[in-house]
Amino acid sequence: MAFMIPLAQIAQGKQQEAAYKYNAAINERNAQVAEQQGEQLVYANELEIEKFKDDFQDLQAATTQAFRYNGFVAGSGTPLKVALANAAEADEEIAIRRYNAKVGKQQTEESATQERMQGQLNRMYGRQARLAGYINAGSSLLQMSAQAAQAGGGAG
Repeated sequence: MAFMIPLAQIAQGKQQEAAYKYNAAINERNAQVAEQQGEQLVYANELEIEKFKDDFQDLQAATTQAFRYNGFVAGSGTPLKVALANAAEADEEIAIRRYNAKVGKQQTEESATQERMQGQLNRMYGRQARLAGYINAGSSLLQMSAQAAQAGGGAG
């Protein structure tokens, strides 16, 4: 019955390795999800920017129309200054949105990197667990051999 101990130790090491490999697979999946989230963040942001541009064009058209209605020439003086100020604010808003999307994507990429590193660590732990199972089994076999030798030597 004692011969079962080394087999159990090897099996335990293999089971631990399988668990670590499973965790590593989850880490890889999480990394892929994080990368996809980063791409989606940038794509969604670009869609929002396009909507913002459309809304801005509507605002500029309404502002120009209001100036014309009140008798101002839209291409000079105060109407021009207002249009240029609005355009500058719109450009700044777009730049801020793109910057924020880039930062968000970098954060998701960092998350993906962390997940992959954790996956590598889990695979390493799995290999170590398997190796520990074999080492423990070998140690048990040596111990049983030593006990058998002592039992045999003491009888003679």
